[in-house]
Amino acid sequence: MRIVKIALAAALTLLLVASCKEPKYVSKQEYDALVKEYEELQAGSKAIREQHAEQAAAVDRILQQLSQISGSTVTLRTDVEQGTAEMTQVEQIESGLVNIKAQMDELEALSKNNKQLKGVVASLKKVIAEKEAEIEQLKEEIRRKDETITAQHATIEEQSGTIESQNATIAGQQENLRALLAEQAQMLFQAGVDFENLGDEAPEVSLKKNKQKMANFQDNMYQKAIVYYKQAQAAGYPEAAFRISQVEEKLAH
Repeated sequence: MRIVKIALAAALTLLLVASCKEPKYVSKQEYDALVKEYEELQAGSKAIREQHAEQAAAVDRILQQLSQISGSTVTLRTDVEQGTAEMTQVEQIESGLVNIKAQMDELEALSKNNKQLKGVVASLKKVIAEKEAEIEQLKEEIRRKDETITAQHATIEEQSGTIESQNATIAGQQENLRALLAEQAQMLFQAGVDFENLGDEAPEVSLKKNKQKMANFQDNMYQKAIVYYKQAQAAGYPEAAFRISQVEEKLAH
């Protein structure tokens, strides 16, 4: 405004000089002072324009970075809902906000004598504060989910340990069962041997009546031997099959 006034004053002076019958000259000293003031005002106006341009560029940079952070926050929220979010995403966003806040400090220093810029700075600070609160909320959700996952992993590990212990117990029981079956098969086989021996060791008798009784006794012992041999064979005793065939031959005679 001051520049305009000086320019108008200079123009009016020239008009007055041109319209006067007798020329009226301005002293060189007054002229030089007027020119100097005009140049100073021009330089000041240029500095103000440059400052405004710098402030506008700073605000634009901050707005662009806030836009990028908003996009990253949307992605983070989606990942949180899907359970795939990681703390590294939060750290990147927080790093971006720290950088923006540093730029805001510089911009705030430039806004001391600019009421309009102060209003812009206040609005940006509010947006940043809201963004920080949103990020903190998402961070807490990630922490809770991470804790849940950690607890689930601990439960799985505990259950895996329990399963391994149970498997070991089952394996031991199976081994005991196999040993018991082997022992039982041995006992059955031995019982068959004992009955077969009783049949083999039947005494010789002279009387026909006694011979028939002894023959019946032998057959009975061999029959019992076969029963026990078959049980031993079913229990997995390999020699039982051969002994069965032997006793059957004895019965056939």
